[in-house]
Amino acid sequence: MITLVFCGDLRYCPYIKRYTERLDQKAAEYEVLFWNRAGLELNLPRNYYYYNSPSAESLSKSRKLFDFLGFRKWIKNHLKTHHSDGIILLSTLTAVLLYPDLKKYRNRYVFDIRDYSYENIGFFRLIEEKIIKNSYFTAISSKGFQAFLPEYAYVIAHNFNRNEMITEPSMKERDLPIRLVWNGTVRFFDFQKKYIDALKNDSRFVMVYHGAGTDLQRYRDYCQENGVENVVFTGPYDNKDKQKLLADADMLNNCYGGSSGDELRYAVSNRYYDGLIYHIPQLVEPDGYKASITGESQVGIALEATESLADELYAYYMNIDKEKFDTSCSLALDRILQEDDMYIQKIDEFIEKVS
Repeated sequence: MITLVFCGDLRYCPYIKRYTERLDQKAAEYEVLFWNRAGLELNLPRNYYYYNSPSAESLSKSRKLFDFLGFRKWIKNHLKTHHSDGIILLSTLTAVLLYPDLKKYRNRYVFDIRDYSYENIGFFRLIEEKIIKNSYFTAISSKGFQAFLPEYAYVIAHNFNRNEMITEPSMKERDLPIRLVWNGTVRFFDFQKKYIDALKNDSRFVMVYHGAGTDLQRYRDYCQENGVENVVFTGPYDNKDKQKLLADADMLNNCYGGSSGDELRYAVSNRYYDGLIYHIPQLVEPDGYKASITGESQVGIALEATESLADELYAYYMNIDKEKFDTSCSLALDRILQEDDMYIQKIDEFIEKVS
C-alpha cells in the first residue's frame, strides 16, 4: 500500500495525477489522504479519504495552526490503523507536518516540493533539509528552487500536461494589433495594472484575459474607470478549450510579479509551458527565475512596465525570426521531456521498491 498525502483540497493539487496515473498503470494498491478544507461535497473513489473539517483562509494564525494540528492528528491515526509501505508527500507543508512520523519511513517516501513556503525560518528549513536527505527522492517543480533549498540531486517535476502536446506547432504569422494573452486564474491585479497602464489604448496592442478569479472584477472596474479600451475579458473557460483560445494569441502575458516575494521569484508558471507547446512568444517580468529561463531558451522577452514598454515590446515582436523561434521552443521542450521521462522513471522505481 502506498499512501499519498496532501494537506489541503485536491483542487489545489493537480500534480497528484502524475503519481496516480503511474500507480494505476502499475496496478499498485494506494490510498489518497487529504484535507477537505473548503467543506466541499465530494464524490470520490473508495481509496480516497479526507479530513472533513472546514478551515477558512481568513482565520487567525493561531486558529489555523490549531486546524493544521487537527489534520496532523487525523493522518497519524489513519497511518496507525492502515498499513502503508511508502508515502508520497505532496507539498512542503504536508511533509513538515508529518516530520516526526517519517523516521520509520526513511528512504520509503517521496517528497514533492511545488512552492517556496517558510524557508526563511531557520527551524523550518532545518526540518525540510532532513526530510529531503532521508527521502527516496525529492522532486521540485522549478530549478529555481535550488537557490533556497539544500544541495541535493533533485528530480525535476515539470508542471505541464504531456497530453496537451500538439503535432507540428508553429508560431503564428505576425499580425496587428498584437494580442497579448493571459490564460488562467485572473489575479495579481496590483502588478498587472502596471502593464495595463503602460499599454493603455495603444492601437498596436490588445490585452486579452481568459479566465476567472477573485481579482477579475477589480480588473473590469479599473479599466472602466480609467477609460482603458484595449483590454478584453472573456471569463472562465474549460481547460479542454485552451488550444482554441490560444490560437489567436500573438504573445503570452506571463508577468505575475517576481519582485513581490520569494514565493513567486523562483517559480515557473504553467503559462511558460503553454508558450513552448503552442510556440507563442511570451512577455515576463525581469525579476525572477522565469526571466532567466525565458532568456536562455530564447522563447520570450523580459521587460518592466515602464513608459517605453510598448515600443520595446513592439520592436521585439516585429523582429522575431519565426524559424529560429520555432527551433528554440522545440529544443526547450525536448529538454523538458527528457527531464520528465526521468521523473516518471523515478516514480516507477519507487512504486516497485515499496510495493
